[in-house]
This record gives sequence, structure tokens and C-alpha cells, in this order.
Amino acid sequence: MSELLTIRDLAVSYKSVPAVDGVSLSVHKGQIVAVVGESGSGKSTTAHAAIGLLPRGGRIDRGEITFDGRDLTKLADRAWRSVRGREIALVP
Repeated sequence: MSELLTIRDLAVSYKSVPAVDGVSLSVHKGQIVAVVGESGSGKSTTAHAAIGLLPRGGRIDRGEITFDGRDLTKLADRAWRSVRGREIALVP
């Protein structure tokens, strides 16, 4: 199976307060993945970063998020609109 979504060494902060540090995971085509952890462990922040919807004040400090071979961290807003909801989405 080939990797569809890959997150490597993701670090996210909100107004310079670290929220996620060093998250890595891969999702292969046809695979279903559940992210499990304690409240406040960064599950939602990681998912929101992966779909380009971090809340105001949130930013990706480092790491790589690739989806179907594309680096999502480099997408402009216009490009996100063509990807989000059509190719990648979040179901909380």
C-alpha cells in the first residue's frame, strides 16, 4: 500500500505556546486510522493542521504534511479550497 497522508515531526503552537511537538504518522490508501489520546494531547490540533484549518493564532512551526504526494504546508488559500472537502476532510 502506498502512503496517502504522511505527517513527519509536526510541531504546532498557538501564540508561541507549544501545542504539538514531534507528531509523525502515516495513513495508507484504504486504511482507516483512529488517533487516540488524553484530552489536550494534540489530537484535534494535529487533524486541523492536516486539513489546513488551525484556529486563529495557530501555526505550524516545523514538520511536513504530505497528501497524495503534495506538500500541504506550502498550499495557498486558493489551492486549499480545491483540496479541502474534495480530497481530504476531517470527521470529528
